[in-house]
Amino acid sequence: MRAIAVHTPGGTPELMELPVPSPARGEVLLELVAASVNPIDAGIAQGRMSMPSVYPLVLGVDGVGRVVEVGEAVRGFKRGDMLHGQFFRTPLGHGTFADYTVVTEFPDNGALQMVPDGMPADTAAALPTAGMTALGVLEAMGVTAGQSVLILGATGGVGVFAVQLAAARGAEVIATARPDADRWIRQLGAAQTTDYTASDIAEQVRKSHPGGVDALLDLTRDPDRFSAYTGLVRDGGAAASVTLTAAPELLASERIAVSNFMMQDKPDLLARITAEVASGRITVPVQQTVTLDQTPEALARNAAGGARGKTTVRI
Repeated sequence: MRAIAVHTPGGTPELMELPVPSPARGEVLLELVAASVNPIDAGIAQGRMSMPSVYPLVLGVDGVGRVVEVGEAVRGFKRGDMLHGQFFRTPLGHGTFADYTVVTEFPDNGALQMVPDGMPADTAAALPTAGMTALGVLEAMGVTAGQSVLILGATGGVGVFAVQLAAARGAEVIATARPDADRWIRQLGAAQTTDYTASDIAEQVRKSHPGGVDALLDLTRDPDRFSAYTGLVRDGGAAASVTLTAAPELLASERIAVSNFMMQDKPDLLARITAEVASGRITVPVQQTVTLDQTPEALARNAAGGARGKTTVRI
């Protein structure tokens, strides 16, 4: 089968020919239809995850596929079922950037469920990790109606979900965005945008919110910037980083609640964000769709930052 994989930690992702895996007890074999790119893919390729891995390591954590073989003791799925989710499990290496993958019925670090009837494959593949993260972190921060929330990295994969979900809760969303993305991110629910290429974000936010914002959601990977912008949060507010960049001194703050967000109860989050998308209340903005052989370049672009929405892989 075709697969995008690395031979060693830190290796360059490349298209390989690998054997089709066989499902062990408790596993199903999926013929994949689509997958999506996430920042975590680069971390896995570089060997930054403190988890057991197998090599060649097939990349990709989000995907959708049809069950073609069922291992012993699997009770919830059968041949022909179309499944999607975050196929994040140990050992790492059985990824979704491939023609086939094996996944446990209950992934130890992910979530798996049936695709709702009528949901396009690209949508089902694009929403798990980014959608679950956005929903989980907003709930962890306690964002509610009438509050103001500043979202750094609002046009990326997690950001486009966070903007919509926060706005749906009745919050005032202040989104960082380039001028050419202003109209688009406002259509998703942002009440205000700040152009981080023109002037300092802090200066713009202080002018519009002199008393501070209620919440800060950082989706970037800059610990110094996150630390600096926590000063924009009013006393008693909340700040969260989904890239684990909050330093210990920030986490110990008594002025505001600061956290490095880690997802909990992924099956529940996946079920709920999928329901939001299936109902039409939340959309999944797909920036581009690439083929499997184009995935290494897509991974490099995603790692460089500046993404708008999600990148999906048509397998």
